[in-house]
Amino acid sequence: MILGIQIIGILFGLFMAYFIFLHYKRKEFGRSQFIIWQTIWIGFVFAVIFPNLLGTLISELGIVRAMDFFTIFGFMFLTILTVNNYFTVNKINKKLEENTRKEALKNINNKNIS
Repeated sequence: MILGIQIIGILFGLFMAYFIFLHYKRKEFGRSQFIIWQTIWIGFVFAVIFPNLLGTLISELGIVRAMDFFTIFGFMFLTILTVNNYFTVNKINKKLEENTRKEALKNINNKNIS
């Protein structure tokens, strides 16, 4: 029997899968990223529909409740995304600074020539 919270979880997972599909169609990321994200959301929906299948994994890890498992996994996932975003922003800042310096030097050289 599917509970109310499972219905909410299923709808959320399907919405996120559709959201990822829309961004893929807009060419905002590549095919491999699309497949990874779709796998995550399909796995999420599968875990929501069949939570008892995770029972073996959860008990082997020494976790008491499935909600604890999802909370721990969620924090780990958010930490990975945060670190990835940090490094991406730093890389973009360095490129922006480098391009700004090149453009400034080019403008100075153009004024000296004129």
